[in-house]
Amino acid sequence: MTDERWHRILRLMDEAYADYLTGMASLRGRVVADLKRKVSDGEVLDLPDLEQQPSAPARPASRARHRRARGRRPRG
Repeated sequence: MTDERWHRILRLMDEAYADYLTGMASLRGRVVADLKRKVSDGEVLDLPDLEQQPSAPARPASRARHRRARGRRPRG
């Protein structure tokens, strides 16, 4: 590829990244504004009670058979 094409590709990538950052900043602003509105309206942000939540289900045992590590042979 020529240098000109590489520069064009890099410019497009820079523009896409700048658009991404702008969108993320805008989203963050909307989220913060929404949370501030909820707090000022007296809505309670309920946090779950960790003690009352059921624990995660146990992970099922693997059906694969594992080889046992062999000990060293005694020298002698």
